[in-house]
Amino acid sequence: MKRQDSNPPRYLRTITPINFYKGLAALLLAISSMSLFAQADQANWPSQNLNIQNSRFSPLDQINTTNVDNLRQLWTFEPGRREDISQVTPLVVDGVMYLHSRTNMFALDAVTGKELWRQSLDSGPASDRPVRGSTYAEGRVYAYRGSVLHAFDAKTGESIRSFGESGVARVIAEALHHQYPDTYSAEIDPASLGYRLTTPPNYHDGIIYVAAALSEGHIPGGLVIAIDADNGEVQWVFNTIPQTPRDSGWELAQPTWGTGQRAGGGIWTPPAIDPELGLVYVNAGNPSADYDGSAREGANLFTNSTIALDMETGELAWHFQAIHHDLWDWDHVTGPLLFDATDEDGSIIKGVAAAGKNCLFYMWDRETGEPLHAMVETAVSTESDVPGEVVYPTQPIPYNARGIPMDPLCATFIEFDDPELNARSKPIYQPYSLTEPYIVAHGGSSFGSASFSPRTEMIYVTGKNGAISLLVQPLGDSLSPGPHGDGHSEGYSSLDRIMDDYPPAMTVSAYDPATGEQTWQRELPARTAIGASGNMATAGDLVFQGNENGGLYVLHAETGETLFRYDAPRPIISSPLTYEVDGKQYVTVVATSTVVTLALD
Repeated sequence: MKRQDSNPPRYLRTITPINFYKGLAALLLAISSMSLFAQADQANWPSQNLNIQNSRFSPLDQINTTNVDNLRQLWTFEPGRREDISQVTPLVVDGVMYLHSRTNMFALDAVTGKELWRQSLDSGPASDRPVRGSTYAEGRVYAYRGSVLHAFDAKTGESIRSFGESGVARVIAEALHHQYPDTYSAEIDPASLGYRLTTPPNYHDGIIYVAAALSEGHIPGGLVIAIDADNGEVQWVFNTIPQTPRDSGWELAQPTWGTGQRAGGGIWTPPAIDPELGLVYVNAGNPSADYDGSAREGANLFTNSTIALDMETGELAWHFQAIHHDLWDWDHVTGPLLFDATDEDGSIIKGVAAAGKNCLFYMWDRETGEPLHAMVETAVSTESDVPGEVVYPTQPIPYNARGIPMDPLCATFIEFDDPELNARSKPIYQPYSLTEPYIVAHGGSSFGSASFSPRTEMIYVTGKNGAISLLVQPLGDSLSPGPHGDGHSEGYSSLDRIMDDYPPAMTVSAYDPATGEQTWQRELPARTAIGASGNMATAGDLVFQGNENGGLYVLHAETGETLFRYDAPRPIISSPLTYEVDGKQYVTVVATSTVVTLALD
């Protein structure tokens, strides 16, 4: 069922006698962009972010601006009280929905929600962290748990015995042994070093690209691991914090770490892939310890960076560090998202975008790593009373095409009515103190992925307005690898998120990559200042966004206007998806412990 399109895509609206060639270029771009989805049938949603570009844009348009208010709940599914699926984006392929918890893999009829099969992910001690989704490829479903990856037959749910050891690949242990055979045995327990898988892998042409975290476990660098999709064998490994001359990028990174351990840099979101350029992209998180950088003097490469790797070898192609010597736990985490857009001359922009917890938005040429618009190294406060701390003197600030700083995707400075609180509030990049309870903006964009619509040629980014105050606990170089504190490296002695005086809010921002302009921003209610579900854009000119208050909001992709809200039975901290079965479009989101599926009346 196709709609009568009263709001044609941007490339059609630009075709006039005056700028015919620009319009033609945009039209060819749109055709090219749409062809990107041909590899993953338009009706399906085979990975957390839909495709290898991480675009989260569906070409389905049966649900659109003219009828979205007719969406109604069709069915729900609850896997069980102890099955944590709160952050999961399910998959749908050929009418079957797949999702997993920490303990079980489920297959459902995507039309009715009826359970088709479930299989155990029992493979040793369970991770205490929620999972975020699976990956479908070539008749298999790959699901992570702790530090291992399972492979199941998508039709039967049976383990693929030829993958790893009877269907389970010990990817982190094998990667550590592969890269550092003299340091780690093949039997190493990655959890003892603080490692976990926290994001689904991505897949292309027989290779699975796996990313490993946790920065807060004081891990010796985040790992990008290429494995054979058939047997699980490691092909190559890249460490976001090079540890030895064996690691690609060692010459660049080694001088940027002072005399202390080189730790952190975990990867929290799925890699993106550009087969034409032969590159894989990842975003690396913060260094460790979080708030005391006294033992790691320097920029701390390649933490808080967008990194491009040769997809065949894993060698470093380029990097750009968004935050130098992070002292704020501002993971450079959302994305990477690949997009093709047109500039004012009709030329094609092949870009990669990312966002972080500092509320700033970054875009680069994905072939060269050059910023699409200026990123100006700007002087920041170097004041610190932490013993031995050497604060990095500048930070890169993204500018738009007009030569002014880009509008942030959320609050970078917090104002209070209370004079005492207002006096404590400091601008972005103010280092925390041992004794002064500074308040610094802390929300930003987190694990919830952004989306890009080739119709509007806009990127949609979810963020949070939040405030945090803490006192630094000096750590020096005292930490050892492994789990620490409440998920952080015990780098603070007190913590106050200022909830009562500055209630958090969720933001959805639309950016035009050709100009760097923020086209619109919407503010939605929120319960916490940290973490947010991602959004989804569709060819119906809609942006879907869930929030912790239980609302699934549907916004107009051109204006940000709220067109519809569905009240879910529980809070939403997962990202939505859409799919089609037998000509009917569905929208699904997980509301804490319940899978909810909607469609038109």
